[in-house]
Amino acid sequence: MRASIRHLLLCPLGGIALLSGCAGQREVAVAPPPAPVRAQPVPQPLPPMGATATMQIPPIGADGQRVTPNRDLSGPATLWHMRMALNVAALSCQGSGDAARLQYNALLARHRAALTRANAQVEGEYKAQFGGGAIAQRERLNTIVYNFFALPPAQAGFCAEAVRVGAAVNSLPTDQLLAYAPTGLAALEKPFTDFFDAYARYQTDLAAWRSGRTLAAAPVVLEVRLSRADLIADDGVTVPKGAMPRLLARAD
Repeated sequence: MRASIRHLLLCPLGGIALLSGCAGQREVAVAPPPAPVRAQPVPQPLPPMGATATMQIPPIGADGQRVTPNRDLSGPATLWHMRMALNVAALSCQGSGDAARLQYNALLARHRAALTRANAQVEGEYKAQFGGGAIAQRERLNTIVYNFFALPPAQAGFCAEAVRVGAAVNSLPTDQLLAYAPTGLAALEKPFTDFFDAYARYQTDLAAWRSGRTLAAAPVVLEVRLSRADLIADDGVTVPKGAMPRLLARAD
């Protein structure tokens, strides 16, 4: 009776495996196991959208939203911030056939009365809160808002959104502009909050990379192949002393 040994699951350290039986001893060459693949460190994470590595991003507030200068605004202030965002787009978004600038000019002409009213209401809010320092406080906040919407990494998404919002604004009757302002401002801010979220993920990945916890390693494959496709041996296959458990075979 003969047995066919088809699969060698785990080989000895290398060299020659000796199989002996009634027909005498025979030597079969066994390929040495492949060298283990060394673990390769993950490349250092890079900031998203070409941002610098030392940016400070707004934290997340108790309501789960990023704390930006566009939070907790009155209706008139929301409209005014939307206008400031579209003003930034008119100055910095030069693509799309200069659509952002043309839309902003159309906004000023179409909704002049609503914007004038909102500006007066916002001015009253500042005077009520800051008294004689109202003008300085408002100018300071205006600078913060303009800088927020001019943040370079998010400009591509912002400019595309500004064109959509500008088209929507100029399709509205003036008496609906104030009601639309929260929707428009949220859309204009989203490219920036998306960027802040991506930057926060980058900071987490960078911290993990620095701690050395993140390594990528290919699995070590232990399978080896015999020099012959099938090894036929007599029934009473024996293994030289000391070779087990290094050599395991399955008999069919």
